Amino acid sequence: MPALATTHSLNDYLKLPIARYREQLKQGNAQSIEVSYTHRSKPYQYSIQLTKTSCNYGGHRYWWLCPKCYQRTSTLYCAGLYVCRHCIGANYGSQLQQPIDRLFNRADAIRQRLGWQSGIAHGIGTKPKGMHHSTYDRLVNEHDRLTSKIWQSTLDKLGCTS
Repeated sequence: MPALATTHSLNDYLKLPIARYREQLKQGNAQSIEVSYTHRSKPYQYSIQLTKTSCNYGGHRYWWLCPKCYQRTSTLYCAGLYVCRHCIGANYGSQLQQPIDRLFNRADAIRQRLGWQSGIAHGIGTKPKGMHHSTYDRLVNEHDRLTSKIWQSTLDKLGCTS
């Protein structure tokens, strides 16, 4: 079972994506980026090393090198210093979801894709214009399977199973 609220999610940290410096990196052949910021009333100023890889159709892509472990990453997270997600030890938000929440989220995603009202208690709508019948049938079947799992899980928690 996933960890509960005692575990931090990556959403709890400030992000520093490499894409933020795209225009600056187009200007030349940068080896590092100078960052300065204040975190919890403490000023920080240091340089973060960069690396680049060649793309299949020409050009190149820049990456951060984590100041702590020197792994290549596209996003750094602020925990005092900007470091990679492995050094922080935080999880993605989806990794912290409980199984029942995953079922609800997937059912809502299907309902949204079909243009139906959110929530499993609402009835089924009509097929969206332009959607293939086979796609519609597959999504409706998956939605029905998910809602039956949700109801079964709810009944199991209430002790209503025979």
